[in-house]
Amino acid sequence: MHEIVELDNAGVERHTADLARLLLDAHDANMALGMTAPLTAERAAAAWLDLGAALAPGERILLVALEDGRVLGSVHLARAAVGNGRHRAEVQRLAVRADARGRGLGSELLAAGCERARGLGLTLLWLTTHAGTDSDRFYAARGWERAGVIPAYAQLPDGSLAANAFFYKTL
Repeated sequence: MHEIVELDNAGVERHTADLARLLLDAHDANMALGMTAPLTAERAAAAWLDLGAALAPGERILLVALEDGRVLGSVHLARAAVGNGRHRAEVQRLAVRADARGRGLGSELLAAGCERARGLGLTLLWLTTHAGTDSDRFYAARGWERAGVIPAYAQLPDGSLAANAFFYKTL
């Protein structure tokens, strides 16, 4: 059985290897999650350690699905820093380990992120994902609204440029 918990910096440090596996698995599926190729375990770990150091209550939140002490998935909320955007946050790094996909963890993490955002008084979430992918279809199937697509927005791990779909959800 798994549980969804919020990690602080110390938690990220404890689970760095598992978190790095999330990014490596995403790259293996040609999903960048903000990271360029070639992605090594060391670079993936460093990215999580950097995020861990930036976590702050009510500002940057990392939720993970834990099972038997292992991280199976994650979602990160980054609240807007600008004064006129304090009501919104970006959803980042929603990822599930390759060997745990298909169990509904992505949906649970996304729902938990929405609930955590509501608890902070946020009223708008937004995100971007590669257009025409399983991730694109995942958000649309969960009621997120597509705001549009920008062509050649992000470089994929295979080096090609991908259009990105922008989604939002009003809470």
